[in-house]
Amino acid sequence: MKKHAARIGLALVSGGLAVLTFPPFGWWPLALLAWAVCYLAVRGAGFQWGFRLGMLQGLVLYAGSLCWFWTIFSQFSLPLWLLLALFVALSCGLAGWASRKWPHAWWLPLYAAVVWSGIEYYRSEWFWLRFPWTTPGLALGPTWLSPLVGVYGAGFLVVLSAALCVMGGARSRMAGCVLVICLLSLAGFRPPPRVESGQGVPVLAVQSENCDLHAYLNASRKEASGSCLIVWPEYSVPYPVRQYAKDLKMLIDLAREKDSMLVLGTQKALVNDLHYNEALTLDASGELGSHFKNRPVPLMTDGEPGTVAVPITTRFGRIGTPICFDDDCTEVVRRMTAAGAQAIVAPTMDAQRWTAREHLQHAELFRHRALENGRWLVVAATSGMTQFIDPHGNRISQLPLDVDGVLRGSIHLHDNLTFFTKYGWLLPWMLMAGTVVWTAALGIAALRQRRNDITM
Repeated sequence: MKKHAARIGLALVSGGLAVLTFPPFGWWPLALLAWAVCYLAVRGAGFQWGFRLGMLQGLVLYAGSLCWFWTIFSQFSLPLWLLLALFVALSCGLAGWASRKWPHAWWLPLYAAVVWSGIEYYRSEWFWLRFPWTTPGLALGPTWLSPLVGVYGAGFLVVLSAALCVMGGARSRMAGCVLVICLLSLAGFRPPPRVESGQGVPVLAVQSENCDLHAYLNASRKEASGSCLIVWPEYSVPYPVRQYAKDLKMLIDLAREKDSMLVLGTQKALVNDLHYNEALTLDASGELGSHFKNRPVPLMTDGEPGTVAVPITTRFGRIGTPICFDDDCTEVVRRMTAAGAQAIVAPTMDAQRWTAREHLQHAELFRHRALENGRWLVVAATSGMTQFIDPHGNRISQLPLDVDGVLRGSIHLHDNLTFFTKYGWLLPWMLMAGTVVWTAALGIAALRQRRNDITM
């Protein structure tokens, strides 16, 4: 243990630095240092110690940044933090193994970055827990990389720069320093606010923790003036509204009275007491369409997963209506945009008791979705953050956290598709496949070398 004391200290420092890159701190330059310190800890450590060091780094990272888990899951937060840290441990274990077995291989930094990013993508988007928060790409923030390779591509470059600086030779270190300078420049000169021509579509987003139909109706009637798109939070009508003809009529009457369109969070009843978490879109003529939440929140009663992600055709244009956790992942908004969505409005629930830190961390994910796909994005959240985001990922306006209120603004419709929407989304899939294939090939090579050593 003594000979590994320095490595343990580096793993703790790496996790602590990574915590500081996420809200409420947001010290994004530390992302480039945090993962370099992590690789310094695991370089040459072998699989077992690399795994342990990664577990330690991941536990500090997730327990520190996601400390708000405790307000939701109490003592069960610890196994959740440990489960998330397992993926960091596996990444670091493989990097430690490869760096001990092939310490001078030119490809070592690239392998370490591919493994980290491939495992991270699986953990974030496809593992049953599906929790795509606190990644290196999110730590860097929205940059010009987002509409090209998305948040996972940006994260891959962050990790690659760290691995090049720490795990390679002189040429690799030089390449790593150049990449660090490029990333610092991209993050230092982020996309400016989008300048739009024309009036745009007026939008009114309601923020309220009070899931009472009459409260939302009154707030909308009071604040809506003229034709507009009204957006309520997720579960603002927390029951299958179609089963209550009187309530459904009040919603349609509001749309008719204000000559507006309404997007609200509700439920669609299924058999055996099951339901879909639904974003219902309607106007004076009645229902225009629905979106069923594709990514229900794990460990919560959040409905059955929907499978379709397409926009709703309205008189304002083709509007995508992903719900809350749908926007945390890259796929749902990307599929909606590829299917023709010209703008995105997102009914969202962030309960007040989940703390301001959770609200701030969640709010950043929507900025990435907007910039990745080049779309205006409006979030209507229960307690925050209700916000308007332009296609460059800039937060144009917002409401204070944990207060009832209405946010007015305008959004503009776009048809062009970013490189990410068309092709860039394939990169994390390639990284995930590369992790499996490359690790298998190295494992076979290691076994052959071991057999040769035995026979000699």
